[in-house]
Amino acid sequence: MKINLKGLLLGVVLISNSGMVSAHGIAGDRYFPPTISVDDPYAAYEAHTGFGKSPNIGINNSSANLGMIGVGIEPFDGFGIAIDAIYRNPNNNLDTQLNGFDNVYYSIKKELAINEKHEYALTLGLNAQVAGTGSSGSNHFSTYTPTIFYAKGFGDLPNAMNLFKPFAVSGVLGYQIPTDPSQAKVLNWGFTLQYSFMYLNDHVRSTGWGEHFNNMIAVIEFPMQTCLSGICNGQILGSVNPGVIWVGKEFNLSAELVFPINSQSGQGTGFLLSIHKFLGR
Repeated sequence: MKINLKGLLLGVVLISNSGMVSAHGIAGDRYFPPTISVDDPYAAYEAHTGFGKSPNIGINNSSANLGMIGVGIEPFDGFGIAIDAIYRNPNNNLDTQLNGFDNVYYSIKKELAINEKHEYALTLGLNAQVAGTGSSGSNHFSTYTPTIFYAKGFGDLPNAMNLFKPFAVSGVLGYQIPTDPSQAKVLNWGFTLQYSFMYLNDHVRSTGWGEHFNNMIAVIEFPMQTCLSGICNGQILGSVNPGVIWVGKEFNLSAELVFPINSQSGQGTGFLLSIHKFLGR
């Protein structure tokens, strides 16, 4: 979702050489990792970059190569600001050229509650896309999406359900409003299902596996949107993205496949790869 190959490699180098900090995303014994498509509820100093390929989309039934890069800061405890850029080749969101950047995305978050005993987090925020900040031919209107972010681990289940304790969910619920009244309003309702082998090994029972396997979190992302107005009213777009996250001391590596849920969302299979690096203050 964001930059050419040279820029992408440069981003990876910069992230890999940045200073160490403790990871965000903690609620009690639970670590909620940042995921690629569905944002998590935590504010953090972090940078991320990645690349991928979308399923076949549009009249020409063509896929797109994706590059992505972004950064987040936490100027106050529990308050975060993040900016992201996405490069696509070809880019069906542009009117006048085959490839280029989408409009810049940004988000603002305020953590409302992080409960250690019951392993949940709740955050209120705003996601937005800024008109005129992408390549020539990008959307002429901005969008503003008031959003609730949430995450819940199941470590508080009774001991008779030990093997279910490593499960967790996270997600977003947002109402997207365009500045151009002719454009459709959209409900964003993406979510993830996670199973943490870290949690299983550390807090349920030893897996007997090596450290590399115990640092994995299996994840399925469901980035979903429902159109709420206009000619697309009632149409649902989205995908099912199964993958795995490997958790290091200072960074996460993520890999996912992308399966569209219907023909309007695309055809065939895509993939996404990313690295998140925690930067500290």
